[in-house]
Amino acid sequence: MRSYLPLVGALFMGLSQIHAAVLMGVEPTYINVGAGPDVSYLVIDESDLYSTPLVFAYHYDYDTNNPLTGYSLLTNVAAGSALSVSSTYYTNGGLGNNLDSLTFNSGNTIASAQAPDDSGTYWSYFLSGGLDGDIEPELVGQWNYANYGIDSRIVTPGSWDGWTLASYSSDFTTYSFPPSVTVPEPNTMLLFLLSLASSYLFVRWRISSQNQDS
Repeated sequence: MRSYLPLVGALFMGLSQIHAAVLMGVEPTYINVGAGPDVSYLVIDESDLYSTPLVFAYHYDYDTNNPLTGYSLLTNVAAGSALSVSSTYYTNGGLGNNLDSLTFNSGNTIASAQAPDDSGTYWSYFLSGGLDGDIEPELVGQWNYANYGIDSRIVTPGSWDGWTLASYSSDFTTYSFPPSVTVPEPNTMLLFLLSLASSYLFVRWRISSQNQDS
């Protein structure tokens, strides 16, 4: 059993580094939702909704044949937490689902503008990892403004979705800022440690099997 301890310790340190990267710069409220081996993150950063940014870690079983959309991520998180979501489905123009308002812990309900031709506010959508429509977001380890709607967003393990309240004027000039929570760079060290662990365990299994057969 002792021979496994250094490897387990290294893996734990790698996981701790990822958690530290998630919380770097801003101390958000961190909430675990769902169950499963895969995890993606939903960030909602609006001080009128809650005093600190909300980071929901959504755990799920990833299925390539039935991928999780941005809309499903949002509603699944709401179903398993104190977040309430209101949305409208627009058939014209292929807009699909549009986020209208959010409420957390029965606090303030923060609504977007309902009419897109009036000056006001709207919920601005940002991504990191996964797919924006059929395209991978250009910036790696950073927030990208979503070019497509939440129905066209494909969530993958380790990807991030973020929402902030933005404003626009009557001439359609928008003022949109990404969440303040830092998206971590892909952790190549952890991938290396996981690969090392699987190789080590496989070798141990082969040796054990050979000893049992002899």
